[in-house]
Amino acid sequence: MAGETDGRTADWDEVVCMGLECEQSLTFSTRVVLTFPRGGLMPRRPPPSRRRAPRQERAQATVDAILTATARVLLRDGYEAASTNRIAQEAGVSVGSLYQYFPSKEGLVTALMEQHRARSLADFEAGLVPLAGQPLPVAMRAIIRQVLAVKRENPRLNQVLHELMPRMRQWGLSDAYSQRLHRLVRAFLAPRFEDLRPRNLDMAVFILVNTVEALCHTALTDRPDYVEDDAFVDEIAALAVGYLRPEPALARPRRATRERVARM
Repeated sequence: MAGETDGRTADWDEVVCMGLECEQSLTFSTRVVLTFPRGGLMPRRPPPSRRRAPRQERAQATVDAILTATARVLLRDGYEAASTNRIAQEAGVSVGSLYQYFPSKEGLVTALMEQHRARSLADFEAGLVPLAGQPLPVAMRAIIRQVLAVKRENPRLNQVLHELMPRMRQWGLSDAYSQRLHRLVRAFLAPRFEDLRPRNLDMAVFILVNTVEALCHTALTDRPDYVEDDAFVDEIAALAVGYLRPEPALARPRRATRERVARM
């Protein structure tokens, strides 16, 4: 702490906290300001991914160029070696221009992930529309093909961003993507709910989304040949449909009962 009280006893009067600095004033005739170090009175908040949003087409083009450059630098140099200076140079803009929109390297990577997710989600949502009236096995195969197509689009970037996910959560990555994805899958399954085995639709969506995502991502990293194989699509679809459909063992007793009634 910095500040002097001239040997007099003082009582706390007020605390004024702004950002990462806190000022406290004392009930003296002379105001004494105490400055606390970062992390003193209030916990630090995760830095935002954006400093300000672009409002004009030219500004949006600058943001897009910066994020594209971020992806290139991440793939070429890796996260640890990446820097805002390198990214600005790659994008052909000044560091000052970069800082108008992004507060840090962490903010850049988080914004890149959010952009990547937003585009993937828009494609996924558009792909669900024509599947509403399709039989479940047909629709499930189409959904899985679409998920794998997104993974194939830029597999190295997908892998790099996936590895940075734990850090991005600490940096304040929004969970809006996950929430929206679960809502879309729930809306797709809801009209079929009476014909499904699970009785808890939200739990079924959670299990289905995370199982398919885990299998597709693991194939991308461990067996990339599977990502191009239609048989892999069929196997994941069979797994998903088998989980969602009623168990055959529950249907057989009802058929047997009807047969006994017919013989009587």
